[in-house]
Parts: sequence; C-alpha cells; structure tokens
Amino acid sequence: MSQKNVSANRVLAITTLSHMMQHIFVGMSVLYPTIVSELKLSYTEFGLAIAISSMMGGLLQLAPSVLSRKFARHVILGVGNILLSIGTFLTGVSRNIIDFLVSRTVSNIGTTPTHPMGTAILSTKFEQRKIGWALGMYYGLAYIGNIIGPIFITLLAILFTWRISLIVFSLPSLIVGITIFTFLNGDSKISTNSAGSSLKVDVIKILKTEGVLSILFAQVFIAAAIDIVMITTYTPIYLAKWINLDEVNRSIFYTIELVGGVLGPILLGRIGAKKGYIKTIIFSTIFAVASVFLLTMHSSATIALGVHLFFVGFFCFSFTSLIQSSLVNLTVGASRDLVVGIYFTLLFSIVSLWTAVIGYIIDHYSFLHALTLMGFLGTIGIAIFVVKMRRFVGKI
Repeated sequence: MSQKNVSANRVLAITTLSHMMQHIFVGMSVLYPTIVSELKLSYTEFGLAIAISSMMGGLLQLAPSVLSRKFARHVILGVGNILLSIGTFLTGVSRNIIDFLVSRTVSNIGTTPTHPMGTAILSTKFEQRKIGWALGMYYGLAYIGNIIGPIFITLLAILFTWRISLIVFSLPSLIVGITIFTFLNGDSKISTNSAGSSLKVDVIKILKTEGVLSILFAQVFIAAAIDIVMITTYTPIYLAKWINLDEVNRSIFYTIELVGGVLGPILLGRIGAKKGYIKTIIFSTIFAVASVFLLTMHSSATIALGVHLFFVGFFCFSFTSLIQSSLVNLTVGASRDLVVGIYFTLLFSIVSLWTAVIGYIIDHYSFLHALTLMGFLGTIGIAIFVVKMRRFVGKI
C-alpha cells in the first residue's frame, strides 16, 4: 500500500472535530432531568449509573495508548467515535436503568481514545515548538462543543422529543469516525507507534524521565481547583446557590465562562510555544487558582462577575493542553502515547475523588468552605510545580 503524507493542518482539523464530538456529547446533560423523569429513575439509581459509566471511561484512559502499540492510532480514534455514536443512539432508545447504564458506558468507552490518541497524533505532525499551539487549537476549538451542544440538543428536544434529539446527535460522531478512517488512512507517521521495547520497559522509562513524576504529582492538587470537570460541574451550582440566579441567567453567565474556555487554550498555547510551556503553566495556573478562590468576592450578578467568569474559563480550561505540551516535549516515540494515557488515567481518577469531596463540603458546610479548599489545594500544587520544575523554565 502506498504511503501518503496528510498535511498537519488537515490532521489538526479532523482530530479537533473528533474532540468536539465528545464535548457536544457532554451537552446531553441538559436532558438529564427529563431522562430521570421518563425512565422513572430515583436519583440514587441515576447517580450510580453516571458514576459507574464515568469510572469505566476513566479507568480505560490508558487502554488506547497500549492498543496503539498494535493498532494504528487513527483506527483507534475512529472506532472511539463510532462507539460514542452507538452509545448516544442507545441512550435515546433506553427504557430502563439497565439500558441507560449500558448506553452511558458504551459512550464513555467511546470517548477514551480522544485525548491520548488525539495528542499522540498531533505530536507526530507538529514540531516541538508548535505542539503547544496545535494542542491549544485542539482543545480550544473543541470546547465550542460545550456551548453549541446544549443549545441544539435542547432545541431538538423542544421541537420533537429528547429521544429524537439524541438519535439525531448520534449521527455526527458516526460521520466523524468514517471521516477519520477515510482521510487519515495511509500516513505512516500517524499510524505507526514505534514501540521498540516492552510495555513494562516503556512505563519504567517514562516514570524515570526527569520532570514527568513532578508534573503528575503537582496536578493531583491543581486539578482539585481548576480542572475543567470541576469548573463545569460546580460553576452552575455556584451561580444557583451562591449568586441565587434563575435558570436563564445561570445559562448566560455560564456561557460567558465557556467562551473564555474556548479562547484561553488557543491564546495560551501560542504563548507557551513562544515563551516556554513551563513558564506559561506557572503563571497561568497562579491566575487560574486565584480566579477560582476569588469567586467568593461576588454576592450578586454584575458585569464584574461576568468578566471574572470569563477569566476563570480562560485560565482554567488551558491547564490540560499546556500540561500535555510539556509532557510530550519531555518524552519521545511510544512514550508519548503512554505518558498521555497515564496522565489522563490519573487525572480522571483524582478528579472523581475531588468532585465527591467538594460536593460533600457544599452539602454539609458552604460554598465558601469549598472554594477555600480548592484554592488551598491549588496553591499546594503550584508550589510543588514551581519547586520541582523550575530548572525546566526556558527549556520546554
């Protein structure tokens, strides 16, 4: 079979479109109240189904990186999109708790290749100094899905039904999966993971690579304050419980934050490529943690709150892409696939824990206590990162 060289920009466009499918899928959360009511689920059943399916997706983050040692990366990414499509369709035809659990699990398994395979593919097509820009685009543009997903899913649900809405939204992921197979096939850089040693040897090599463990350890604390899951989960609750906004105004202010989340990764990725990723991570993370803690200053919906939330999204949503830029610049070859898989496996597990902890604190204490803890944990993470990574400033 003849080899071809797919242009870097085409690869970026297709992988970003694939990433956007995952964030559009996140938008189906606006239908949860309706789904719970129609399927006659208790909130305990609903919460358990969400937790189990999410846990499966989190624990399997490393699987695509391992599979890429035997199968082409773009094939794994394409299959993931098809599984997401199937899971979304099955959710639309669910009749009971078992159907809903199975459909959610299939969908979450489908999203697992998105981050490790997307990052690995892009790292083969962009040189070291441009990878931050590429990942910034990959994340920033994909986050548009956070905005358009809820809007169009809700519109279809109003015009027709929530079931038809999900069935219709299962089609884009299927189309994107087929597009990946068609347009990324044949490029040896994308397809080949040049793993020349055993999985065990490569994992040990990664863990011995200077800087990797420091990044992973620091993000255990930083993620509690500024990870996108934490921000998207608790901003609507903050606006409801702390600011006392109704549904319409919550949506407006939340959208402002999401717009910041689109622009931040793009602009900070470009800055990181020019000024160095470690330096950019340090400064942007300081601003991100401070912006989260300082949400305690507001007591009503004002223009200042809107501006503040924009910067929360701008800095917090950039953390993941900047961290990945630094990790792929510390590693080479097959190690890049594995290190991103390890990063996301740890991240999803840790964030699940912190999400539960913060929810408990809000329930039993107050939002002030929750934001204070998030700020404290984020500060610990920044301190670890600065101490352990200061020698890399100016190098990556």
